[in-house]
Amino acid sequence: MSAAFLFLIDSAERCFMRPTIFAIALLLLSLAWGNTARAADTSRQAFEAATRALQSGNYEDAEAGFRKVLATDPRNLGALANLGVVYSRTRRYAKAIEVYQRALRVSPQERGVELNLGLVYLKQEDYHHALPYFEQLNTRYPEDRQAATLLATCMVFGGQPEKAIEILKPLTEDTSGADALYLLGVAYARSGQMQAAHEAFARLLSSDASPAQSNFLLGKAYYDAAHFDEAERAFEDVLHADNSFPGAHRELGKVYISTQRKAEAEKELLLALQQDPQDASAAYFLGAFYVQSGHYQEGLPYLQRAQRTMPDSWAIYFYLGKAKLQMNEDAAALSLLRQAAEMNPDDSGTYYLLARVLRASGRPAEAEAAMHHVEELNIAALEAERRALRDAGIVGAR
Repeated sequence: MSAAFLFLIDSAERCFMRPTIFAIALLLLSLAWGNTARAADTSRQAFEAATRALQSGNYEDAEAGFRKVLATDPRNLGALANLGVVYSRTRRYAKAIEVYQRALRVSPQERGVELNLGLVYLKQEDYHHALPYFEQLNTRYPEDRQAATLLATCMVFGGQPEKAIEILKPLTEDTSGADALYLLGVAYARSGQMQAAHEAFARLLSSDASPAQSNFLLGKAYYDAAHFDEAERAFEDVLHADNSFPGAHRELGKVYISTQRKAEAEKELLLALQQDPQDASAAYFLGAFYVQSGHYQEGLPYLQRAQRTMPDSWAIYFYLGKAKLQMNEDAAALSLLRQAAEMNPDDSGTYYLLARVLRASGRPAEAEAAMHHVEELNIAALEAERRALRDAGIVGAR
């Protein structure tokens, strides 16, 4: 067994490698690498130390250790994959994607790396790029419940709820399927099957979860399906049962943003940050809310707070750039919007603002090129919508 194959499977929150397995893996590492060559021994020690640092959450030392291994062995799969985990957990998603892709060039179809790469895209709500990795895993490992659930997640939120329903139904047959049941309810709602959606949500409420937990999931499901009145009631029920339930104030604030209840949205998001100052999502939504409301100066510190935790979020750069543009800080706006466009080249709104700041900066040719790209993206979006309607049999091909 090569050291290249000792790497951690990333998840939404934590690493699952048990200490016993870790010890056995390190023993195999020792046998594989040997101790005859000084360079190999140094690299092995660096790998072991970096892995321990990663396990303990010391990401700075873990990053330095894995980079040290890669300096002498650029194709070390374990170092590449674990470095990707470091970047993912510290929310440096662009770097994580780059490293995972390098790992797949070393070992195509490596199960753990494909899973981790898909998760990185999923954490950014980039369902289009996440979907192929989970499709491949689901095809090769049809018994893998996690891969199936993640594939269904991409389909639900990526515009294919009907396909997701077929995947999710078998996953909801036992009592361990609360996550799948939540997704199934959203999929039914997004496909217009509201009676089936209500039945799925009713099953969710009768699960082993506490009332607060069930209503929180229910609220998320309704919010994701754009049923904001039902989502509001569900989150209010959560807070009635437990006013300090993690994330409830934030989610209710997001509902209020969607229903244009500005005062209530601001109040709930401020309460969310009072409850948890490290809630980067609440900081982002509050900052974006202020920018959208024309309170640019007020929005900046919240967006900057969110940026420290989510440095690879293109949307944060977008709203920071928009605020700076409206505050006539053209140089800062240009830098931020260029970064947003580089991170998400498919967003026409970013290029529209970029064209404005380029024009204001006396760069008419570049501004015209940016507006041309806006037109191309809008045409592509219209064509995609027409294809989706044709595929659904709603309109005839023209």
